[in-house]
Amino acid sequence: MVVGYGGRKIIMQNDDTSYYGRILIKALATYYPDNYYIIYSPENRQNKRLTALFNENSVRVKFPRNHVHSKERWYHNSGIVRSAKGHGVNTFHGIDDGIASGFNNSNFPTVFTMTDPLYKNAHGWIDRMLMQRRARKSCKIAKRVIALNEVDRQIIIDHYHVNPDIVEVVHPCFYDGCDDSVPENMFEILREKYHLPQKFVLYKGKLNKEDNLKEALQLVHELRDRKISIVLLGYRTDHFDHVIKEQAHDLHMFHRFKQVDKVHHADLTAVAKMAQAVIIPTTDRMRDNYKILNAQRSGALVLCKDSAKAREIGGDGVIYYDNFRDGADALSNVLEDPEKKAAMLKAARDNTERFTGKILADHMIHIYRSVLMHRRLYQE
Repeated sequence: MVVGYGGRKIIMQNDDTSYYGRILIKALATYYPDNYYIIYSPENRQNKRLTALFNENSVRVKFPRNHVHSKERWYHNSGIVRSAKGHGVNTFHGIDDGIASGFNNSNFPTVFTMTDPLYKNAHGWIDRMLMQRRARKSCKIAKRVIALNEVDRQIIIDHYHVNPDIVEVVHPCFYDGCDDSVPENMFEILREKYHLPQKFVLYKGKLNKEDNLKEALQLVHELRDRKISIVLLGYRTDHFDHVIKEQAHDLHMFHRFKQVDKVHHADLTAVAKMAQAVIIPTTDRMRDNYKILNAQRSGALVLCKDSAKAREIGGDGVIYYDNFRDGADALSNVLEDPEKKAAMLKAARDNTERFTGKILADHMIHIYRSVLMHRRLYQE
């Protein structure tokens, strides 16, 4: 993904599907609508996750001209540089996919964000190495490098040998739909619609091995209230069919276990509110930290694996645990004490005020302006 701020223009890549990229565009278009936000894509194709952003008057999408033979070469080399200059863009912001090599030695204001500095989610080690090599080159080109938390900032400094003075932390924001109000009668309607149990702990995400679902099941099994089930929201995988279901049988809790393929996007906030807690059994990936913010803002009690990233995002409004037995005891204690639960929910809501769209947009615009000012001073 690419963003450029120039007087009134910003650029982004259309094929970016990251949560961070979408909320960034939305926040910028909402709080700084006088700028233009141009989304560049090497391929003329629709992206359902970004289509809604095109309704914003300040968001545009641009493609290479039809006579360009290599669309990828246009995007990664000098073609996109010429396009950016032609469209009056003054600052170029690459997210994960890097910065085109054509910007090297151009003194063009560039910003580079890595949502996953080590690219752990890459498809195989070859892709991971290629993406890290591209990121290393982008760090040398960029005038400012952005991390989403302090842990990632240190990784960028150490792994890519970047000057600490140009590396900043810009936290993401919660999804604005988390503030949607839910009528009281909606809870029972949704309970019947998705066949949800009366009491349940909610997990939302991919049902893969790296999501640590085995520990989540063990934790729910150890809860003192045996009427609490676990609801896994996500599409079935081989790991789910051959490992998770088998573990549910071994723990004799198959009757306290439910998997739901999909909940309509508009219903997610209400379903999170219905849960006794939202469980996040792994927190070393940034997408898991997004879940913390969204669950807190939705008004759900959050229980997650302890880590430095999780504590930076969740603050005092999260129940942290190191092992499933400690997590079960901690959650049981909170659920059995209404005052403690109310205090935890208030702390969670207060914590999310640090991660609003306004704060994200303000911080990013400040960075765009600072790198633009740096270029002007350099030219003078």
